[in-house]
Amino acid sequence: MQQLHPLCFALTTVGFVLLLWPPRRLRTDPALAALCATWGFSALSFAVSLEPVWKALDAALGRPSTGAQIAYGSVVALMACQLVTLAYWSLPREAARARARLSLAAAAMLIATLTVLFFQLTPRSSTPQGFTSAYAHTGTYQAYLTLYNLAYAGGEILLAVGCISVARRTGQVWVARGLRLAAVGAVLTLGYSSVRLAVVLAALGDRRLPAGAESAAWICADGGTVLVLAGWFVPTLAHVVAPQVRAWARAHRDFRRLGPLWSDLCAAVPTIALAPARTAAAETLRLRGISWHLYRRTTEIRDGQWALRHYLEASVRREAEHHRQAAGLTGQELAAAVTADQLRHAVRAFTHHQATGHLTEYADAPFRETTRTPDDEVTALLRIADHYTAAAPKWETPEPYERSDHMLGP
Repeated sequence: MQQLHPLCFALTTVGFVLLLWPPRRLRTDPALAALCATWGFSALSFAVSLEPVWKALDAALGRPSTGAQIAYGSVVALMACQLVTLAYWSLPREAARARARLSLAAAAMLIATLTVLFFQLTPRSSTPQGFTSAYAHTGTYQAYLTLYNLAYAGGEILLAVGCISVARRTGQVWVARGLRLAAVGAVLTLGYSSVRLAVVLAALGDRRLPAGAESAAWICADGGTVLVLAGWFVPTLAHVVAPQVRAWARAHRDFRRLGPLWSDLCAAVPTIALAPARTAAAETLRLRGISWHLYRRTTEIRDGQWALRHYLEASVRREAEHHRQAAGLTGQELAAAVTADQLRHAVRAFTHHQATGHLTEYADAPFRETTRTPDDEVTALLRIADHYTAAAPKWETPEPYERSDHMLGP
């Protein structure tokens, strides 16, 4: 009854990979690091329980059924990591740190004890499904199984209580639902521990459990585990995947919004572009490194502004400010709109080699001192780009010129 193991292995591997990158976040977020470790240990426990992997371990390590100890140890470790995650989500940081140390220390002691007991067993070849029945009448294994399942049951009870507690406090509906689902799964897995403890009692009384007991144990174990994993997958998506997707989508949107301004500047001053322009279709399909390309685009736009600084006609700025103020614009929005008008005129003047009478600076120059981060720079340039892309104001009477085709670049 381990048909769900491949599915569980796939799910846990996906969860582990999603949380593993970028690794710098794990160093600053203990709850996230513990959740990542939960997925990793869970994937390991399912991997070694797959019969091909089980046999490969036997051959590689030279001791039969070593996969059982690896699986049991991984389960103990992942239970501790789950409790660490819940501690950091529900307690003040210092209290959570103390709870985490206690959970991890208890898990380490339990794994060490189980390892000592395991290596006292007489090596005997078995399958993942037949390991318990092969050793059920061995006193050492009875102690091993009793210790493991009592700890397992206690851990699942703590997990269920912790999930319900955090679910009541969180304001994120889907996270709360996921944690409640994990709590249901944790309760269901208690059926597995009950059957395993019953195996020990039956062996001590020289009796045998009903034929369906083993199947019931694995139904509870695998069914409960699937629910726990599904429950943890929702917080994984909410805390990691969803923010990453939103950040990527926002960067892609901003990158495209800057496109018309960037392409006109590149058409006028091609040397500002690090790489040749791409078609709009190719730009839409850009998936990788969008944050870096967005940063490059903002840098190249500023380089374009600098290159056109000798074409900033003072009369153009005065007229733009007059009409934009009359339209109700003030502050940074006014500066952005006037800067867009200046750029529109500067591109035209540069392209047609028009002389400039009295020079001035860009209207947004005073506001650049408040630009502290790349995000601030993107926000400022988006204001300019939106006004630049909009139709030219009616008061503008530009001389005929050929405008670039707004090809979006890298």
